[in-house]
Amino acid sequence: MAMAASAPASSDLKVIGLIGTGHFASHFYHLVLPPLFPLLRTELGASWAELGLLSSVFFAASGLSQAPAGFLVDRFGAHRILILGLALLTVSIGLMGLMPGWAALIPLAALAGIGNSVFHPADYAILGKRVRPERMGRAFSVHTIGGTLGWAAA
Repeated sequence: MAMAASAPASSDLKVIGLIGTGHFASHFYHLVLPPLFPLLRTELGASWAELGLLSSVFFAASGLSQAPAGFLVDRFGAHRILILGLALLTVSIGLMGLMPGWAALIPLAALAGIGNSVFHPADYAILGKRVRPERMGRAFSVHTIGGTLGWAAA
């Protein structure tokens, strides 16, 4: 906490902005597939239930992996785990566009969910360590609105 107490306002704002932007990306990826379901249904010959399973697998993997992600953040550092999670999420979603069939999307949805699981543990660890206590409310608010705007953008 000593670092947060002596950090200048510009440092706080930079950290808050970067974390808010990362959370925007996380939530954008939450909803990147559902708008494509009508096209995917035709292209892949998948049922609505099969396509819905993709979102279910993503969120189940994310939810089940969040506590282990917190342990990894504590062990290896929030910055490293956040970057690894974002990379795994981004690569997994990107590879989905190259898959020839619905079944190939399932493991990628699980990997994307695992990548997504790091955001809350890492974001809050970084904000808690790098932002001055008097700006913590603002930091958490920007984090939250960043995620909400990511959903809206998707």
